[in-house]
This record gives sequence, C-alpha cells and structure tokens, in this order.
Amino acid sequence: MDSSANQSFARLAAGDRSALEQLLERYLPTLHAYVRVRLGGALEPRESTMDVVQSVCRQVLSAEGAFRFVDEDHFRAWLFSAAVNKLREKFRYHRGQRRAVGREERALDHEPVTAAAFLQTPSAQAIGGETAAAVTAALATLSDAHREVLTLARLVKLPHRAIAELMGRTEPAVRQLLVRATLALAEELERRGIELEPERGD
Repeated sequence: MDSSANQSFARLAAGDRSALEQLLERYLPTLHAYVRVRLGGALEPRESTMDVVQSVCRQVLSAEGAFRFVDEDHFRAWLFSAAVNKLREKFRYHRGQRRAVGREERALDHEPVTAAAFLQTPSAQAIGGETAAAVTAALATLSDAHREVLTLARLVKLPHRAIAELMGRTEPAVRQLLVRATLALAEELERRGIELEPERGD
C-alpha cells in the first residue's frame, strides 16, 4: 500500500469522510470489474454494471462502518462484502419478479474484464482484446462459487482469510475451492487456446 493510501486510512480512522470518497475512487476500477464478472451469470441481462456500482458506492458513503478500518485488507473486505450483498439483493429481486431473461434487453456495458488479473500476467498492456473477451466468456461458464472465489482472490486480491469471511466458509475450504475454480477456468481457457499460469499463494 502506497503512502497516499496510508494517509487516507489514517484520515478515515479519524473520521474524515472525504478520505472515504478518495478510497472509493481508488478502488472503483476493481469494484467495477468485480461487479462486471459477477453479473456474468443470471443478472447480466437485467442489470447494468454501472448502476450496481453506483448503488454500492451510495450505500458505502452513507454507512458508518468504514471508520472502523485502518488497514487495506479489512477495508477491501468490507467494501466488496457490500458489493456481494448488493448483488444478492438484486438476484433475490429479479428471482421474485420471475422475469423471462430471453425477453429482456441485455445490459449495455460489455467491456471485457481485464484478463491480466486472472492470467497472472505482469503487463496488462500485453493482453489483447480477444484474450480479454475470452477470459470474460470463460468466467461466465463457471459456477457462481467458482466465479466469486476467483474474483475475490485474483481481481480483488483479498487474502484467503478475508475471502473465507465473505463467503461463509473456512479458510481451508476456500483454498480448496480456489484450486478447483482455477482448474476449471484453466480448462475452459485451454479449450479457447489460452494458458493460465499457476495460482500463487497469499
């Protein structure tokens, strides 16, 4: 974590709400990418990524819980927990509405997720649009649990203990789930002619 982030957390702990806005701005690209991946399942035809992200940000800015956190891992876990809860809320709403997905227009935000985070590639500039689109498509074929653990571990870069808290699992269970999810993604990407590098530990 750089010095500016350290300063922001110190100000946040002291009750400076503007620091929360700065931290949200810092994590906005990752939050957007996370929501984009999670919408790759049943919600994508019904929800816009930007609308969900804005809803999460409004909720976070109106909450008091952020002032408890003075380190990055716990703040990220809190922020993305809010995103997970918002997505679950959206899913429950649409399931209750029982809308026919085939009759709805698809969401307009089709930007492919940055593939570098999932391929463990040091340079995002080396990733072509076709590769990014293939990663996005491959992720959409995975189960919700596999997609969630991969995005939390590789995109959000949370440690296993924080992922375990978010997913309501034990840390060993998260490690096993992440291995299975990585293998499933690797197999799907291999089928598409893309190689996934081995998962690194915490």
